[in-house]
Amino acid sequence: MLAAFLAAIASLPAAAQTSSQPAAQPAQGATQPAPNTATLKITVSGLESNDGALFWTLYNSQDTFEAFDPDTALAKGKCQITDQSCTITVENVPYGEYAVLVAHDVNGDGEIDRNPLSDELKGVSNYTSKLWWKPNWDDAKFTINKPSMAIAISVY
Repeated sequence: MLAAFLAAIASLPAAAQTSSQPAAQPAQGATQPAPNTATLKITVSGLESNDGALFWTLYNSQDTFEAFDPDTALAKGKCQITDQSCTITVENVPYGEYAVLVAHDVNGDGEIDRNPLSDELKGVSNYTSKLWWKPNWDDAKFTINKPSMAIAISVY
């Protein structure tokens, strides 16, 4: 399952960059975010180079997260790496529970090496060590319940 996620996320177009507009959109002409939505800032560190790109997905349920299918993600994208880190901003995220998966395509070939010992590092929200097995929703999830939220993910 994780292999399918990594293969699918690697095929994202370059246009999906550092931010995304998930399901809830502000009303046309509105200057304020929609009620009960947040701006989520995801900072990814631990990257060993600026080569390639970082792929990311934001999931809002256990079923979609554990399916590792980027097409079921609430938001997904590709982030340019600068100073061995990436900052992703996702606007208008409805309050709720979420989990994030990231993967570094080091050589820019659009493929993620599935070997846990490879140079192409992976990360999961709330995980603090190398991902050896399929990540667990209960360990990875976090709650958004305020207008601005920041999380940090280290890749291993």
